[in-house]
Amino acid sequence: MSGEQFATPDAVERLREVRRTASDGQLYVISAADPLNLSGVVTAGERVRAVATNRVAYRDGVPLAALEGDFIRPLVQSEPAIAGEVASALAGRRVPAVTSGYVGRSG
Repeated sequence: MSGEQFATPDAVERLREVRRTASDGQLYVISAADPLNLSGVVTAGERVRAVATNRVAYRDGVPLAALEGDFIRPLVQSEPAIAGEVASALAGRRVPAVTSGYVGRSG
């Protein structure tokens, strides 16, 4: 890991505060190039390539799926309803409920 040594004391304290709060189930999507992307580094499983066009969806600190190019790669097993929500969040638009596969643009 790199970069954490550059965090300001305020940022470190805020991250500790967030860690102590109750889980809210909120879905967060970040760029795979973001230094916050630690999937496969501090979590189990394969890493997601740090490319600006790739995205990773997290819920309660757990990486759920990655959008790599036009393909969704699940990082954990999930229910179809959750998979559809995650796919839509990763694609930035509504997509059919898929657990993995192509979500590219049509036309």
